[in-house]
Amino acid sequence: MRKKIMKLAVVVPAVLGALVVASVLVFNAVRHYIIEHNEVLVHSVAQSILPALLVNDTQQVEAVMKALESYPGVESAELLNAEGASIASYAKAGKVLDPMSASFELASAVNDPNQLHVMAPITFDSLIVANLHMAVNLWPIYLRIMIWLGVLLIVPSMIYVLIKQLRVKVSFQKVSADGEADQGGAPFDMTHAVTAAMFDADISLEYQPIQRLSDGGLFGMEVVVCWRHPSGQTMHVSPADFVALAEKNGIFLPFEDWLLTTACTQAVAWQHQYGPLILTFNITAAQFQNPAFAQKIRAVCAQTQYPHQLLELEVDESAMARHPQKAVANVQAFAEQGLSVTVDRFGLLQTSLDLLSVLPVHKVKLDSKLVKRMGHDVQVGQLIDATIAKALAHDVQVMADGLEAIQQRVTLQSMGCILGQGAYFYSPMGASEFETFLVARPFDVSAVHPLTMDSNRSEVGGLSAV
Repeated sequence: MRKKIMKLAVVVPAVLGALVVASVLVFNAVRHYIIEHNEVLVHSVAQSILPALLVNDTQQVEAVMKALESYPGVESAELLNAEGASIASYAKAGKVLDPMSASFELASAVNDPNQLHVMAPITFDSLIVANLHMAVNLWPIYLRIMIWLGVLLIVPSMIYVLIKQLRVKVSFQKVSADGEADQGGAPFDMTHAVTAAMFDADISLEYQPIQRLSDGGLFGMEVVVCWRHPSGQTMHVSPADFVALAEKNGIFLPFEDWLLTTACTQAVAWQHQYGPLILTFNITAAQFQNPAFAQKIRAVCAQTQYPHQLLELEVDESAMARHPQKAVANVQAFAEQGLSVTVDRFGLLQTSLDLLSVLPVHKVKLDSKLVKRMGHDVQVGQLIDATIAKALAHDVQVMADGLEAIQQRVTLQSMGCILGQGAYFYSPMGASEFETFLVARPFDVSAVHPLTMDSNRSEVGGLSAV
């Protein structure tokens, strides 16, 4: 009897101690899992805000912040820009939003075991656009786990007691004939699905072919920025509009460097395999007016080994029409760097024809709105005819944007337009799709050639179709 008591005196404390240690280890493991889960949540929310920030969609930002109500542990959140100014905030009902401060650590818990403060940076192209601070109360999650553990312990015990008292015999049989009761598929993970859907900043470059109207041969390609939203919507914008949106929303990131470098690097790879490729790139009014931007382009061309003579920069007519004399100086500044400037979205202004007499350019691109209305508006057709005639009189080539039908192509070609692009030919393509297009439809090297190196035309690095 004494030995049994001594044995119990040793075993019971040991078992209790082991249970305590096991409980502590399990608690720490569960807490570590909960912290990691919430960190992933915060980073996912931060990433989902990026597309809305890029286009300054405040309603979408507020909707994402308001959606935090569905997470019981989230008490408050605040979105700050790179300078620390508040953009949007959220506070759980009955809670007061505490001003976020430097006490937030990068994705880590503070000393309070029941409180988690997380700061997730929102980045684009390795640069921080904004920071999302979030305060998560871990106690509701602990309480939920304890409730479920209690249910998992109590319910089976109650069922076992009932079965014993009622003397019910239960047997289990595996049904495999139809496969209805034995399905091995993994259950749908809603959290994973939502997390995956939040990573929606899918931005890439696409390339739209530019064709000769005479024979449909490939002349070159225009760079287009493509953003695919998880909703299924795909947006195509010009590099100029993309950079302008970022500048308008105060996101001062090196988008122009990334766009130029990516496009030129890709064009060099294709050039080595398929011959010279004209690359057109739309730039903003601010870039056009910046004296140092032409030098930056030459530096990018040198870095990527892309011939700058094959690069054509498109500038909106509206940016040139405001101050024609300054526009002349800017075009000449680009010409001094051997770069060619094309007037984009041309023909919509009353001063369009006057610009042809002033600007030292060698190509204009008719706006797609004019091309679209040309077939059913006689006056627009006459305007386009007069515009092309005057352009040719000033030795300016004309191309058309937004071609959708063969009649448009035939009419424009008869007027003297030599190049075109649009859905009639091809829509913008991703890099892999465009390369497949090049393989199936090889580039005609004879389609373009450098202009003779006279003092006037060689300055703009222009290329013309044969």
